[in-house]
Amino acid sequence: MAFLEKYQAVEVERAPGQDALERAKHKLINAINGQIENVKNPGQLNGRGKPIRDWSFRDDDGNLYTQIRFGTRPIEFQSGKSFLIATPEDLIPFYSDVVEAVESGELDEIIDKARKIGARGHGHKWGHGKRGRRHRKHEEA
Repeated sequence: MAFLEKYQAVEVERAPGQDALERAKHKLINAINGQIENVKNPGQLNGRGKPIRDWSFRDDDGNLYTQIRFGTRPIEFQSGKSFLIATPEDLIPFYSDVVEAVESGELDEIIDKARKIGARGHGHKWGHGKRGRRHRKHEEA
């Protein structure tokens, strides 16, 4: 018992962590602000020293479109659709409007859905991964 006599354990109050949706909104707002900076000054680098990927693109007819992305995946506001933007100068007001909508909570349901796609632990089924079906049989016995 020398250890317990030497060290004193105390109860600590820890501040609760930020809500998962709030973290996702903060992440999305930072990414959108990165896109705004990239429109103003192309060729910006992210925190890892890699170029910021542009969310806007042109189709074969020359029309300009953009998507809002959460991580590497586009957020689906309407299934499979992108936003038509008239000119590259209109990207900044568009992205600013998206930031306002995110901050006001207007897009909370869509962001929460996007946040859960590809998250760890979702969609795990027996027979997949490191421990396949044959391990399941032994665990049930």
